[in-house]
Amino acid sequence: MQKFKILSIVFGLLIAFGVRGQQNVNTQKLKVKITNIQNKGKTLYVGIYRSSDEFPEFSKFWKNLKINTTTKETTVEFDVPYGDYAIAVSHDLNGNGKLDKNFFGYPNEPFGFSNNYKPTLSSPDFSDCKFSFTQQNNSLTIKLID
Repeated sequence: MQKFKILSIVFGLLIAFGVRGQQNVNTQKLKVKITNIQNKGKTLYVGIYRSSDEFPEFSKFWKNLKINTTTKETTVEFDVPYGDYAIAVSHDLNGNGKLDKNFFGYPNEPFGFSNNYKPTLSSPDFSDCKFSFTQQNNSLTIKLID
């Protein structure tokens, strides 16, 4: 009987902390408008990164969306808590599932970053593309570089 009582208490605490933990995660809709889409019908990858993620590696995002383009601009939404993020966008024109680059490492396919950061000689750092998602700042526009 004593074991049952202890297990009941432990189980109850786990449920209580689990429910409480879920209540603390308050996500909101972050809207990201992507413009300058040149090739409709191709796959667009949109990745959102936190400072602890490997930005701007297109496969090392925190959350991502994969959509087929049908217009010259589109809007996607992420459910995330308020905080600091960076976004990288890749337009996969040849359907190989990655961002193709030339000999020097510069993308051969359209791409873009939050803050419309345009890299010159190297990939951007998280700080170059960082933005604060707040109740007042809940949407942004990224223009693809082709």
